[in-house]
This record gives sequence, structure tokens and C-alpha cells, in this order.
Amino acid sequence: MKIQYVKLILLIVSTTLILCCTQQADEEAAAATTITPSALDLELVGIITTNSLAALSEPAAESADLVLLGETLFSDEGLSGPRNISCMSCHSTAHGSGDGLPFSVGTGATGLGSARRQVAGESIATTRNSPAIYNLGRPGQNRAFWDGRVEFINRVVTSSVTEISGANPARADIRNVFTNVYDIQPLFPLFSNVEMLGTDNDLALHSGNIAVWQAILSDRILTDSDYVQLFARAFPTVTTAQLNPAHIGRALGAFMKIRFKANNTPFDNYLNGSLSAMTDSQKRGMVLFYNKGQCVQCHSGNNFSDQNFHSVAAPQIGFAPFTDDTGREVATGAAADRYKFKTPSLRNSALTGPYMHNGAFDSLEAVVNHYNNVQNSLATYTIPTSYQSFYQSTLTYDNNTTRNQARINQIDVGQVRNGLRLTAQEQTEIVDFLRNALRDPAFD
Repeated sequence: MKIQYVKLILLIVSTTLILCCTQQADEEAAAATTITPSALDLELVGIITTNSLAALSEPAAESADLVLLGETLFSDEGLSGPRNISCMSCHSTAHGSGDGLPFSVGTGATGLGSARRQVAGESIATTRNSPAIYNLGRPGQNRAFWDGRVEFINRVVTSSVTEISGANPARADIRNVFTNVYDIQPLFPLFSNVEMLGTDNDLALHSGNIAVWQAILSDRILTDSDYVQLFARAFPTVTTAQLNPAHIGRALGAFMKIRFKANNTPFDNYLNGSLSAMTDSQKRGMVLFYNKGQCVQCHSGNNFSDQNFHSVAAPQIGFAPFTDDTGREVATGAAADRYKFKTPSLRNSALTGPYMHNGAFDSLEAVVNHYNNVQNSLATYTIPTSYQSFYQSTLTYDNNTTRNQARINQIDVGQVRNGLRLTAQEQTEIVDFLRNALRDPAFD
């Protein structure tokens, strides 16, 4: 039994707290204040025990110099081919570590976050929502991207970059620097023509992904003496000549892990023994989350993700002409993985909309309503009216009944497939739990 919920159980079982009065002890009796746990608190003890819940721990430590290097790289537009987009363009602290758009817009666009817009002939929108990056780089996180196309399991990389993949990669020197999959993931947008590479620039002239990475390191970064010193402090046992592209990814991964930790929420404080950390509405929402709502079937653990892939029959939106996104199947080639996408964490979900792999829903209310009756949600879905204003390309959605039924058939949680039958009040309480109990005030 984990110590965090032992604290809570002990607090609830011991319902009387004695406060001793020392002033004029010979004349006054000792004062006593009784704290009585509610029926909700007692019900939550069972849920906490059954699900082995504990407050989310601190991430593994990283050196301040490594985090500073990662922060500098994260905001550097020089890592992009045309020098006009950085990691921060699509993963902003002001936009829930994403960008507030249903689909991110890559190189050539202007603005940050939800103010980012396409520029005719110079920028293209991506086909998926920019995922939140809270609490990355933790144990058990082995696959990155919505379809899990980059893996790092038992120190073996699986990816489209063959030189770093497999048990005996040709570039083992690169592979050996990585400590988790989120040291690897930040390197992949760097060679995407849509995201950061572009097409008409010196980096895009290089043949092969490794060559692009190396050119960024050699021609863009290490030509700057300030960067040379930052790398020297971040990697004190590595000479400048020994640096390789993985050191860029390692620094970015360390920065994301430390800067975007979100583990000081009312939920965590409640598990640490503060009965008043969550409101009664949030407590009822938590009970529904783990019981009737069945959210825990996918959003399990203290980071609220099973790190697996599921179909939730999300409406498929995209740009005309319509192109289907089959999710995990793109990475594995297996028909059983069709329409399955990685389960996102729900921490700070109040900040991370729009929601789903394609931003189909613009509010937590809409998400919970979808789960409540996926059949009706797909049949009646309309693209939120604000979305088209973000793009020059025309948005469309898939109303093909055969494909939508296939999305429903792929749902592996029977209660979700058949409908949760939550009342309006129950939906409101689940949203309250998600929006407020899982929100870290450090990001307000």
C-alpha cells in the first residue's frame, strides 16, 4: 500500500483531532475539534485502494545546466529550416503546452498558439492536434506521438530512422545518449517538411534524416560560441567533437520533463491527506470517473493514461479533400489497430483543448457528452464554428456511416460503446473533477 493513500486512510479512520489549549491550563479544559469525513470521503477510500492511487511524484532530477540548454533550444527558431518556427510555436506555456488549435500549423505560418495562422503558399496545417507535454519522461512512457510510431523499450529504438533503430543500430552513438522516448521525440519534427524543416532552405537540401539533424547541430548550433559553452556545461564529460544530434534531444527532453511537471493539483493534495483539497462536486466527479463513467479503463494511473492505444470513435475532421486517419494502424500496419490513438494524460486538461487526436471537440463538456453516447455524437457532429477561421484550407469531417461504425466497433470498453447513460448533473461533476481537481495552479 502506497504511503500517500495510507496518509489519507489514516486521516479518515482517525476522525478526531485534539487541539490542546495551554493558556491558563489550570482554569480551562483542553479544547477538541472533531473532523468528520463525509460519506464521499469514505467511498473514495475504496476507490483509492482499489486503483492504488497516489500523488504523482517529482520527476527524476536533471541538472540545471541541461535544463537551461533545453530551454534555449526549445525557443530557438534556428532549429527549423527557414528559421521561422520553434518547438514553442506549437507547445506554448500560455496554451496548455499545446497551441490551442485543432491542427497545428508548421513552418511558414505566423503567430503563436491560437493566434497562429497559415500564410498562403508558405505554410501547411498538420493532420493532428499538437499534444500536451505535461509530465513526460517518466517510467512506463515508452511510445511517442498519437500513433506511437517512435518507441524506446529496453533501450531499443523503433522508428522510421533506421540508423538509430533496432538492437544493433548503425548509429549506436546517437541511441546511447537517450534515456527515454521523450529524448527522441523532439528530434522528429525537425525533419518534417510540414512541421519545422520546410522545403526551400539549406537544411532541406540534405539527404536523409540523420544528415538534417547533423546539419542543425554543426551548421546552426555549434557555430554559436554561446551554445558551445551551454553544451559544455550541460554535458561536462563530452567534448564538442563528440556531440551528436541526440544531445539536442536529450536537452529538450530534460527541459520538458522539469518545466512541464504538473503534480501539485487538488487531487494530489487530497491523496496526501487534505480532505478539503477537493470540493464535494469534484469528489462526486471522481467517484463517477472511476465507477459509472468508466474513464479509468483508459485514463488509469496517477498520470491518467494507460499509455496504450484505443478507439473512442472520435469524429474525424480534416481538410478537403477528406483523407482518413487510421491512427495506430499507420505505425503498425495491423488492421486491429485501425482508429486507435494513444491515451492522453488528463492532468491540466482544462488547459489543453481542443481535444482528441484531431481537436474535434472544443470543450471538456463536449468530450464527456461524446463518451456518454458515441452513436449520437457521431451522427450529429458538426465542426465548431470557430475552427475554420484558423485556416485557409477548407475543413471537413467524415460522415461516412460505414467508417463511423468501424470506429465504434473498435471501441474496446463496452460501456463506452453502448453509452454511459450519465445524467446532465453527473456529466457536470465529471467535468468539474477534470477541469479543477486535476489542474496545477502553477500553470494558471
